Amino acid sequence: MCLKLAVGGGLLLGWAAAGLWLPWTAPWDDGNDRWKLVAAQSSVTYGRVIATGEHDAWAFGWDIVGIGAWLPMADGPHRPTAFHWDGDRWSKSDFPIERGNVGSVAASAPTNVWALAGDEGDTIVLRWDGRAWRIVRKLPVTAGSLAVTADDDVWVFGDHKAWHHDGATWSEQSVAFRACQVSVRSASDIWALDGDAPWVHHFDGEVWTRVDLTAALPKAPPPSDDFPPDPTGPRLTAITADPSGIWITGEIGASSFLLSQTGSGWRGEDTSAKAGRMVRDLPPVPDGRGGHWFIGSTDSNGYDSALAHRDPSGHWTTVPSGGELTSLSAVPGGPLLATGAIGRASGVFRKLP
Repeated sequence: MCLKLAVGGGLLLGWAAAGLWLPWTAPWDDGNDRWKLVAAQSSVTYGRVIATGEHDAWAFGWDIVGIGAWLPMADGPHRPTAFHWDGDRWSKSDFPIERGNVGSVAASAPTNVWALAGDEGDTIVLRWDGRAWRIVRKLPVTAGSLAVTADDDVWVFGDHKAWHHDGATWSEQSVAFRACQVSVRSASDIWALDGDAPWVHHFDGEVWTRVDLTAALPKAPPPSDDFPPDPTGPRLTAITADPSGIWITGEIGASSFLLSQTGSGWRGEDTSAKAGRMVRDLPPVPDGRGGHWFIGSTDSNGYDSALAHRDPSGHWTTVPSGGELTSLSAVPGGPLLATGAIGRASGVFRKLP
């Protein structure tokens, strides 16, 4: 099953969003020689960053409201927050809601960014149109995934249900699976991970077809004193569909693996020795050259992050980050961005050359 939940050269030169972004910091407060802090905002440390263009990106998190905790899983009210990078500076852009958690985010262009926010079983569908965030739809259920190919082709997935927006109206349909992550290449090429079984489902523009991955899945490793048998078997955790193929990360016990389809069949690859334990729900990030970036780790729990890269030939390189990275995003030609904490710095970081 799936498990949920001044970019550019140099430092930022001015305050933005009422002083949220640091104009200058000492070397030990702004990352390290691998990652430069570009948006000092602790509210997005455990949130998400999504690059929507070569000079456009968003970071999502939450602010404490009253007495509460920083993590949205903990008790205490919190207000979802969004921060926008326009290629020059970061600024806060408030959602038109007061409470909730930011869930799935997706975009087809800088002026077509969508997000799900939920609270107490309801889901609010929001869209950024290039000027402001607005509420597009409210669903009286918990919805977990988004797929966006264009202004007039948006999918929202819940528990065995899907809602489609054609730019003017919404339609609801039942689907034979519970989608936990979705990735798209076009309106007729959508891939969704099954939240209840190690399957992936494909939409060809007309119908959904289930793809059984059993032949490519790893077998359960033998039990040891450190890791007892895993009764649940392999779990698929994240998916990316891009021009190079379909790429799916997963776990079995404490081991990570990668499934890929670049031709007619599926191939499985144990990645534990190459990249360490993967951050569970983060999709592979295309590098624009047929390779992919991953957030791996140097410890068995996956907390000490390492940036892992797989090139098109299957060669891996892994470099410790010096902290904990929680999300990763990029577009071809744009910077590689991450959220997390490195030393005393937390917020959004840019990978240095």
